[in-house]
Amino acid sequence: MGVALVGAMVTVPQASAGSANSIGFTNNGWFLVDTCYKWKSSTTADSCDYAKPINQDWHVDIPADAKGVRVEVTVAGQGSGGNISPQITDLNRSHCYVLSGYTFNPTITEKDC
Repeated sequence: MGVALVGAMVTVPQASAGSANSIGFTNNGWFLVDTCYKWKSSTTADSCDYAKPINQDWHVDIPADAKGVRVEVTVAGQGSGGNISPQITDLNRSHCYVLSGYTFNPTITEKDC
């Protein structure tokens, strides 16, 4: 199975009216990972961070006008397995996560921001 996302990187502008909160990730896993953010009831466009390698940290600011978010975490090359996308319901605080494991058994753990 080939990985089509190697080396792909997209920079998305941050929300113009962000809150003081964010969603952050640290990739400690032996895989590339994509994270996409679909904002509910926000004027901020949905965005994604692509092909984040091991030992990389990244975050996205939570828009002040967002009423919800669906976060999708996709491990490159994972043909099947459990969904490791976090379920975020409280946008009034920051959320941070550590990704770990290998392509076929990734895990996600919440951590202090």
